[in-house]
Amino acid sequence: MPPKNIINKNNLLHLLNVEEAHLPLGHLTINENEKATKKIVYQPEGHPKQAIIDGEIWPPIFEVEAVRSAKSMQPLPSDVFVCTYPKCGTTWIQHICSQLLFCSGLIEYGPHQGKVAELCITSPMIERVGADYCNNLNHPRLLKTHFSHNNCPKNNLSKYIFACRNPKDCLISYYHHNKNFKIYDWADGNFDQFFQLFIEGKLAFGDYFEHLKSWLPQKKNNKNLLFLKYEDMLKDLKGTIILIAKFLGENSSKLIENNKILEKIIKESQLESMQQNQTRWFPGNALHNESFIRKGCARDWKNYLSREQSDLMDKLFKQRMAGTEAENWWKDEMRWEDEEEENEEFKQETEELETLNNDSGMESGDDEESCFDNNNRRDSVSSECYSTTSCSSSLDSSNF
Repeated sequence: MPPKNIINKNNLLHLLNVEEAHLPLGHLTINENEKATKKIVYQPEGHPKQAIIDGEIWPPIFEVEAVRSAKSMQPLPSDVFVCTYPKCGTTWIQHICSQLLFCSGLIEYGPHQGKVAELCITSPMIERVGADYCNNLNHPRLLKTHFSHNNCPKNNLSKYIFACRNPKDCLISYYHHNKNFKIYDWADGNFDQFFQLFIEGKLAFGDYFEHLKSWLPQKKNNKNLLFLKYEDMLKDLKGTIILIAKFLGENSSKLIENNKILEKIIKESQLESMQQNQTRWFPGNALHNESFIRKGCARDWKNYLSREQSDLMDKLFKQRMAGTEAENWWKDEMRWEDEEEENEEFKQETEELETLNNDSGMESGDDEESCFDNNNRRDSVSSECYSTTSCSSSLDSSNF
């Protein structure tokens, strides 16, 4: 049944926390007396174009019936769902699963074979295409969703792969996604404004923190849910592929027992391969820049966030994740100083200490002991920091 409440202009302005002056003529489709049975397309000044469906924020091209039917669809026991907040590795995982489920042997699989059907068609987002489209897909179905756990259709026999990513890198990737996709009409979008929308949960697919919190309780004692962190995938792609294969079942597990096939999947799932023939992911005419895969590294947020914005995100993450398993996640990935910066600072401190020691005429034995202690500290810092060397060899699902 459709919601009973009425969304009028005043209610919408309150929901979005914007003034009427920021809703330019022609960017708001609304009827004052219309019940919430149709979507409301809007674009406040400086914002990406978006839509309201049943009180939730969606991309402007999404339709009411597709969203509603996706929520109520009946999954099949053989279904595999890839569940994420945007920009947390969705396409990357879909690509890995596609190879494990549909490309037995992989002899004729890869970008060198020319254009293949877009992943958005063969492994569609259920809330974009609706239940009827999904019902016409061959089995097993590999389905994508950005639904929170509350809205995700459920079957105790279906398999669900959930992936999450630290909010700072997720934010940066989502920013570029909104600039690149023509549907948002936001090619010249402002980062500071997008940052504010992100932390307030006023972007398509909703609030990052609420989305993550909805899935966290499902992590325990659920044999049909595989929980992945994007950063772990960056560090160990091979291990991730093996983990996914075993989760998908006997056929996929047997497939990777062949080392040649496993190495082929690893190669095809690396950044260099996925950057080739990018029409595999989305049709080029949907984008301003035809490159859907943007970068291959972590901590890209350091190139965008001010120190004030970084500290605010840290504070917000601590508040919103308090009391959950995630409250201590991503400390290395989210902290302002990275390993290189800390080592440089340590080097300067060591040089200053050596200068002081030389000036004070310390005995050589004391000096050696001091240096030994400092070397131990260097090793400790190095082992605790997140290595960014994965930038050149791993995939940033930036874009997903």
